[in-house]
Amino acid sequence: MQQGRKQTTRRLSLKLVALVTVVVVVAASAYVVWTQSRQSDAVESKVLAEARTLNTEMSAVWDYIDDSQGAINYNSDGSYDFKGIYCSMAGKAIAQRFTNASNNYVVRYVRESPRTATDEPDRFEQTALNHFTVGGSSEYYEMTEYEGRSVFRYASALPVKRNCLSCHGEPAGVPDETGFLREGMKLGDVAGAVSIIIPVESYVQESQREFESSVAFFCLLAAAIVAVLLLAMRRWVSAPLEQANRQLENESQQKSDFLATMSHELRTPLSSIIAFTDIWEKSHAAEDSDERKLVEEIKQNSSVLLNMVNNTIDVAKLEAGRLSMQCSDVDMVDVVEAVFAVAEPLAIKEGVSLDRTVDPEMPFLHSDAEALRKIMLNLVSNGLKYTPEGGSVQVSVRASADGRQAVMRVADTGCGIRPDNFEAIFKKFDRPGAGEDGPISGSGLGLFLVKSLTEKLGGTVGVESEVGRGSVFTVCVPFDGPATGE
Repeated sequence: MQQGRKQTTRRLSLKLVALVTVVVVVAASAYVVWTQSRQSDAVESKVLAEARTLNTEMSAVWDYIDDSQGAINYNSDGSYDFKGIYCSMAGKAIAQRFTNASNNYVVRYVRESPRTATDEPDRFEQTALNHFTVGGSSEYYEMTEYEGRSVFRYASALPVKRNCLSCHGEPAGVPDETGFLREGMKLGDVAGAVSIIIPVESYVQESQREFESSVAFFCLLAAAIVAVLLLAMRRWVSAPLEQANRQLENESQQKSDFLATMSHELRTPLSSIIAFTDIWEKSHAAEDSDERKLVEEIKQNSSVLLNMVNNTIDVAKLEAGRLSMQCSDVDMVDVVEAVFAVAEPLAIKEGVSLDRTVDPEMPFLHSDAEALRKIMLNLVSNGLKYTPEGGSVQVSVRASADGRQAVMRVADTGCGIRPDNFEAIFKKFDRPGAGEDGPISGSGLGLFLVKSLTEKLGGTVGVESEVGRGSVFTVCVPFDGPATGE
């Protein structure tokens, strides 16, 4: 019993560990998915911030050259002298130098109907220009592939400012100071876009390192929390429960020992009473019939009480793990005769017909004769107890169809048992009634002992019953004895 409780505690501990593990795994998986999503957003946010900063710097260069056109193109005497330096040329030159000097960064300027081939937009840049033209936001970006590399592409609109009109304004088709034909643009039109390409490998690697560090920290934190939880469960839950279980086991053992001792002490005087009544019957054969009836009543009730005491002792031994099977060759005829020697006087008293049938071809079986006797005696006693006067109890013993089991069948015409009580009747102290009148009399140990002893012999017990028509109990035990360990 104690070993069983330890196994139960161990199973509960394993279930708790498994539950905590599942919770941690699910939480870790959710955290990993959430972190990866956040890391991807963080990479894009960082690269976008860098692209905007770079765009602001390039715009500052463009605006500076644009604001300085007067100082550049007018001499000190106030005469106009175009020197070929203007915002577009300066911006493109600086962008090209930055591209050449940087590590895979690209900055360039594009526009619709470009004046030079270098300003021709690619697919992304054309999409951005269309976006700006239809009145979308002043920036356009996406994560994409460029020349086989993962990059962040960013485009910012270049609006036509007042100083731009001298080269790109009206009238259209008239050459400007640089020799190109004016496009007839108006103030606020989209003149083009600055296109920036930023490689993201370094950002992704940095993000991956942060992700791995974050996951490692989470795992360490989760492991620490799990360790603390398990330690707390062990100290504040498991240990007190184990102590309480040990105390309950001790108390249960003391009660079982007390019950077994008292039952044993009761068995001795009961046996003496039965023995004395046997002696009286033999020595006073011609005595008054009323006296004989009283003595017979004493003898029968003492036998019933002795059977209950024996059942109590056997149950106590079962619970203490001290009831072992002593197997030898058993003749079922002897077992049946021993049972009927006790049961027939009870049957006569109750006015119940008690019959037996043992297959003459029934072979010996290797089993515990005393356990078989107790099984059959309890079934027969139950049948007699719950069968009204004029009823019958039939006992039959035969070999199973496959010849591997001995089949003991006890059928009565008693009150019967409801189907929903078939399991309850085999539980200790349970005495469910057949109808709606509630529990019936008895100790509630007989069928519990029948089931326990049958299982220790390696067999099975079954019941068929109909309320008001009787019950049939069938016990099957193997001829070759219980399996090892029973």
